[in-house]
Amino acid sequence: MQTKTFITHIPYRGAGPALQDLIAGQVDMMFDGLGSSAAHIKGGRIRGIAVASDKRAPGFPEVPTSAEGGVPTYQVATWYGIWAPKGTPREMITAMQNEMRKALNSDELKTMWTGLGTETPNLWGDDFGKFVGTEIKRWAEVVKSSGAKLD
Repeated sequence: MQTKTFITHIPYRGAGPALQDLIAGQVDMMFDGLGSSAAHIKGGRIRGIAVASDKRAPGFPEVPTSAEGGVPTYQVATWYGIWAPKGTPREMITAMQNEMRKALNSDELKTMWTGLGTETPNLWGDDFGKFVGTEIKRWAEVVKSSGAKLD
């Protein structure tokens, strides 16, 4: 929408089938997270055009940002969250957060995240909640302005 470029959306049942078609030349391009594309970029089967972040991906310093490619306001991040049912006792949530911090600070997991071209996440509690609220508002505006409708 920012570049006023028309792209035909082809719905796939996941990144795997879409990547197969991209590698085979059945489609010209795709938007994907580095988690599923990293090995294909490193293997030379596909080419990274841009990362949609404000800085280059640690594992792919040769791939420019979307801003460097001429679209300065295009930023999209793949993020993950750990959720618990409403009413989960605070001490249980604290215990889960402590275990997640241990895991995310392990050399093994940091190496895995870096290999996927990304950084170890680091948002907790209220900061994560604020981030999610901002993302919901942001994407609701994009969906509304796109005219997309549920089928």
